[in-house]
Amino acid sequence: MTRLLALILLWPALQADEPAVKVQKLNERLVAAFVELAGDYDSKKDPEACHFFAECAIGLGSKDEKTVALRKKWEDEVYYGRSRGGVVLTDTKPIEDRLATISRDTRNLFEDLVKASGEKGTDDKMKAALSSAAVMHEVARGASDYVRAVQRFNALRSKMKLRAILWEFTASAKLILGAWYMCETGDAEATTPDVTAISYTEGVKFARDESNRSPNCPVPLREYANRVRSFCLMREDLLNPDARRLWLGWWNGGAKLKSMALYSIPRGTYRKDIPTPSAKFRGETVVEEKDHWLDIEETIKVGSTMVPLARYPFDGETDTPVAFGDGAGDEAGWADPTIERKGLYSFGLPVMLRFFGGKELSEVDYELRKKGGALVSCKKYLNGDKRIDMEDLPTVLLLPENPFDKGTTYQVRIKGKLDGTPFERKWEFSTAK
Repeated sequence: MTRLLALILLWPALQADEPAVKVQKLNERLVAAFVELAGDYDSKKDPEACHFFAECAIGLGSKDEKTVALRKKWEDEVYYGRSRGGVVLTDTKPIEDRLATISRDTRNLFEDLVKASGEKGTDDKMKAALSSAAVMHEVARGASDYVRAVQRFNALRSKMKLRAILWEFTASAKLILGAWYMCETGDAEATTPDVTAISYTEGVKFARDESNRSPNCPVPLREYANRVRSFCLMREDLLNPDARRLWLGWWNGGAKLKSMALYSIPRGTYRKDIPTPSAKFRGETVVEEKDHWLDIEETIKVGSTMVPLARYPFDGETDTPVAFGDGAGDEAGWADPTIERKGLYSFGLPVMLRFFGGKELSEVDYELRKKGGALVSCKKYLNGDKRIDMEDLPTVLLLPENPFDKGTTYQVRIKGKLDGTPFERKWEFSTAK
């Protein structure tokens, strides 16, 4: 009788904790699957896949020492330049088969919690359970697409002679929650968020302040890198030789928006134990022989310092987009009145050459032409130009007045001086057919 009475008295508390208990049980299953997949893709020597699964497992609470070691192993490989990544998975069935049941169960739990929240209101415990279930559902549902998205970013960076970047769980989880809120409410900018919404979390403010956003994104998650490359300011950090992390969150389906993609490549330092290329080239840090550092970046010598540079489109690219935003998107940060009248989507793909060192560009001249043919009329911008809100790094930006022709090869020549040192770069690329 005493035991029965105790259970009766505890019943309200057990009911209150039921969502948290269900979330925890599913979390344990999901972590176990991610740990297993991390090991599988380590054996396949796939840096992005192994790191993604290890990062997810650790982000969801795993303390497994082998998984922690695998994450560090592949970070070391890509940040020292020993592995370039960028090989896109062709067979995702092993991932989808392993996660199919868990993906279904996380979706069902998430939908049950949403329904319960609507009926009973959302207290802090329910909010925490709902947020956890949303993130679990998204990374289980989209695991293979997240891996392929990172690999496509790295395919671009490799061809631009830059090191690979790797997906980060903690920031990306906030972006996932922000994307969920934006899909549900239609508030893509979240300037005055509805804090009473079931989908509101701290991720909303983070997503607003720290990411680029693509409402109703016209490409799937796995292709998102191709979306980024067709813009200008949105892709700036894709060219950064010091970049190491990718923040990427996605949500499919909502009351107001079909989909939402949120993305950023942060400029902050990560893994201070491994020098950034810029710091190494400036001579600020020394790489020990045991670390087997590989120089990858393209550089020029300015005075006594080697300065890394990057350009997009890259030399030899064969499927360059023809129009700004693929002809279907504008971009915040432009104050050129001629741009505002015409609309960015009516211009050609922006061509960018950027230096990650030095201070001042001078005597800049350029030619952009069809191979063996006519010059392409462009608007030219340099960093510091009030007409565009670019990062304050020595940059030459060419914006073609009209979209490129499909299936056509173009040649670029940009020359000038960086801090008084002459430079010239010539290259060519071909647009997609």
